Amino acid sequence: MKVSVVIPTYNDEGTIAATVESALAQKFAGAFEVIVVNDGSTDGTREKLAKFGDRIRVIDQANRGVSAARNAGIKAAAGEYIALLDGDDMWTEDKLAKTVLVLDENPGCVAVSSNVVGIDGAGREVWRYVAPEFQHSPTLDEMLAWPWPLLPSAQVIRRDTLLAIGGFAEDFKPEHWGCEDIFAMLLVRERGEIMYVPDTLVHYRCRDFQAHLASRLSSRRFEVASAEAFRAFERRFEANAILARLARKHFGASGDKIAAWAINRTANELVTAGLLAMHQGNSDFAQRCYRASLRYRPLTFRTYFRLGWAMLPAGAARMLSSMVPTGLLRSLSGPPTMEERPG
Repeated sequence: MKVSVVIPTYNDEGTIAATVESALAQKFAGAFEVIVVNDGSTDGTREKLAKFGDRIRVIDQANRGVSAARNAGIKAAAGEYIALLDGDDMWTEDKLAKTVLVLDENPGCVAVSSNVVGIDGAGREVWRYVAPEFQHSPTLDEMLAWPWPLLPSAQVIRRDTLLAIGGFAEDFKPEHWGCEDIFAMLLVRERGEIMYVPDTLVHYRCRDFQAHLASRLSSRRFEVASAEAFRAFERRFEANAILARLARKHFGASGDKIAAWAINRTANELVTAGLLAMHQGNSDFAQRCYRASLRYRPLTFRTYFRLGWAMLPAGAARMLSSMVPTGLLRSLSGPPTMEERPG
């Protein structure tokens, strides 16, 4: 078997069929298999997968997070190469043909990546994932200085490389948001070159960060601005701290830059949550977000200013709003703009 396509999925009933179809539709001369790991979905994902019959292999497991789901697929795979594909993304039909060839022809290459286009729910292009300055094969030093845009769905990796690094770190749990791929690709790059194919071979379905946070903030669990409720919310951002810890532990001082980025990202994400809470009229929750952000980045004057605004009585805020320039008012009352979104 040349390639094993590994698709982790959790509650992707609206997208998983298109994802699997894009894998099965590959115009690729070699043998490949499609393994879908259903990570404890509670929606109709399993029923969607059943319709593919024996065209795919499905592994069902309790919800343990995307790292554990990918690892289960890698362990079960028979292919020489692992092609990762997330349950809400899609490939172009020449994805495998254009990436596998690179691995076949370059023994020192352990992984190959491609360009990606971001699409919205209607399938419209909204942005290109890989900016021009990242469109080359990165050195390890470059990847340790700044998180390289190596979307999992764009990666084809030698299976023995993934086994050698221990797969994806399962320190990252279901409640965490991201970062598991950043650390895994750093370990992959230690083993050899990650080559870049400039073709756009992946359609990445953008999940609006504001919408994602809004669903959390509007849920019953987070309407009560108690310390306990906020701690439950803040745990969502622990992936950044886990990345920082793992990077420093594995790379020593060389991991300091990527660790600092991760901590800074936590501060940004909490500010984004605070602005969204302000936009929803939840100033108590916004105050908690800003105070939490300042624990990570205590010298950010703008966050103190936002905290002060959130602490104003509603009447005073309304009175002052008419005297504040529109741009400044938005930066205080939300919703967050692209500037405040984490990156």
